[in-house]
Amino acid sequence: MNPRALGILLVLGGLVILLGGRGAFGLFGELVWLAALGALAAIVWRALSAPRVLPLRLAVHAGFAITAAATTTQLSGPAFLGFVAWAFWLVYLTPSKGRARIGWALIPAGVVSTLAAVAAVDTLWPRWDGGSVFLLGMTATFTAIYLLPRERGGGRWALWPALVWAAITVLANDPTGAFTRWILPLTLIGIGVALLGWTRRRR
Repeated sequence: MNPRALGILLVLGGLVILLGGRGAFGLFGELVWLAALGALAAIVWRALSAPRVLPLRLAVHAGFAITAAATTTQLSGPAFLGFVAWAFWLVYLTPSKGRARIGWALIPAGVVSTLAAVAAVDTLWPRWDGGSVFLLGMTATFTAIYLLPRERGGGRWALWPALVWAAITVLANDPTGAFTRWILPLTLIGIGVALLGWTRRRR
């Protein structure tokens, strides 16, 4: 990384921490700060690209996660979980040269991202149902894994947990018991997802 760019980032980071400690910025400022910190974490992760440096990468990233939680107030919990999820996303997005992407990393990345979203909803919108967000996130995680091509870490096996989570989501959000109204659209959605995955794998 360019030393000048790193110096600018460190100065800006120090100013943000100072202002944050004095309560000088609110939710928007925290979001901007977390986005900048996440970008810096990704840059450092890619810079540590030598073989056998995964423990060092994880240790440095843990420092970013702790910093994110310590320098925010409203979003401290979601920030920590978000950076844990970001580590798994980086494992998936930055495979070693000549190797395919690590598909297993998508599962913890999706699960922890979902937990971060639930924590954010509970913090910012306490009247919302965090359970529904969790169920939707789990459904989206396995649906995405199913739709991704095999060379990018996808797998056909993910169709079944995706359908199970989708059914649980509908049942959990059907207080009237009128589940029969959902059978046809859910069947169509399930068939459509299966066809999309099948056509993507034929390319």
